[in-house]
Amino acid sequence: MAEPVTALVVDDEEMTRAIVAGYLARIGYRTLEAETLAQAWSILNTPGVTIHVALLDRRLHDGDGLELYERMKAVPALAEIPVIIQTISDSSAEIAAAVRAGVFYYLIKPYDGALLRSVVRAAEESSGRMKSLRGNLRSRADAIALLRDATFRFRTPQEAQNLAIALSSLANTTHSLTFGLSEILMNAVEHGNLGIGFEAKSILKVDGKLGGEIERRLALPENRDKHATLRVERGDDRIVFTVTDTGPGFDSSRYLTLDAFQSTATHGRGIALARMVGFDRLAYVGTGNQAVGVVDLTRSGPDADGPTPGDR
Repeated sequence: MAEPVTALVVDDEEMTRAIVAGYLARIGYRTLEAETLAQAWSILNTPGVTIHVALLDRRLHDGDGLELYERMKAVPALAEIPVIIQTISDSSAEIAAAVRAGVFYYLIKPYDGALLRSVVRAAEESSGRMKSLRGNLRSRADAIALLRDATFRFRTPQEAQNLAIALSSLANTTHSLTFGLSEILMNAVEHGNLGIGFEAKSILKVDGKLGGEIERRLALPENRDKHATLRVERGDDRIVFTVTDTGPGFDSSRYLTLDAFQSTATHGRGIALARMVGFDRLAYVGTGNQAVGVVDLTRSGPDADGPTPGDR
């Protein structure tokens, strides 16, 4: 029997923990509860216990949930657990601090069960996707290191992820670049070529039907010959990634800033996170159907085993 998905809920209010546990039980998740940082740390380090996602409150009797997240990032076995911060504060400064630390999402209380379930499910699925991406990096790094100038065509989510895996070894920020490339390439497929808009994606994610809708649209006659392109230009001091899709474009300004994190939507954070952790510069040009990401090779990047931000 498959191991149940386990969520760690850290909150000093017993009622809140019970409500969250009830919400997650509806999608088959098991929950472990802690009311202090000390209790949570003990659970995280219990032999035989696997935590798939953690929900941490910012205001606890013995400290800040973000402090626990920083401790988790220093332990390889815990660093890959996606973390969702929840709080009653809607302070932009606090949201920015959590996002820069690399948390998957920031929930402002009160929130409804549908939003919580969707975010938690997305966090768990995104974690699995990033582990798979990282597992293939080393096998392709030697050959890709020879690349200087190339153009790639891709059509499907799998092709987009394969490119992200292969090309992220070009920089010394391998892990972060894997995430950043994956986000802008997937955006070109889903939103650009296939025309899955923001509102439609919200509904599909909540209903668990996004993957099926992508496959359906890929098979439509009008989409069978659509490809997005990725141009890679590598110099001595920088790499420029240019992604172009066939869509009409979009207003990227709302997705490139902190505002993307203040929404109650279940996605829309990926581009801002890609800009924050994947590239030194990221911009959408023209109508918005072309993304240009730049990686500076002259600086040392974050540890390749750093935080894993989540799904847009």
